[in-house]
Amino acid sequence: MAKAITNIEKYIKNKDEEKQESIQQVLDAVSENSEALITFMDILKELHEFGVLDIVQGALKNREEIGVIAVSQVNQPGMHHIMKNGMNAIQFLAKLEPDKMNTILQGVEHGIERLADTQNNKSLGFFGMGKAMFDPNVSLALGSMVNFMRGMGEGMNETGKDHQ
Repeated sequence: MAKAITNIEKYIKNKDEEKQESIQQVLDAVSENSEALITFMDILKELHEFGVLDIVQGALKNREEIGVIAVSQVNQPGMHHIMKNGMNAIQFLAKLEPDKMNTILQGVEHGIERLADTQNNKSLGFFGMGKAMFDPNVSLALGSMVNFMRGMGEGMNETGKDHQ
């Protein structure tokens, strides 16, 4: 007949065994992720050479002083307006259709190129401006500007009604 087990001894690892096991786990992880670690080390090297790590280290060591400065800057009277205006600008950009915005920005780019072309910057008299009205590109741009001003006025009237 078997004896009843009355005493169970739990095996407790000593410090050296725990250390060896931890080292083996790290080596296994390095072996499994060697490509990612090499890439990470390359990025880290570039950050170090560029001086980014020194900046981050300095910021971390002086985080309390930086925090005090940041909070004092955020509490400046105009800062609240800047943050609100920034949020409004982001909301505005989110409403714009990218294709339409791209078309407008390309037009602005071409306009700036023409503006920078000093050879074509001749003084236009009254009749020269009248003649330019018959140019399809000028007519399109002026029509677009008039539509823009109409829309802007409509938007300002709607906003004005909302605030009354």
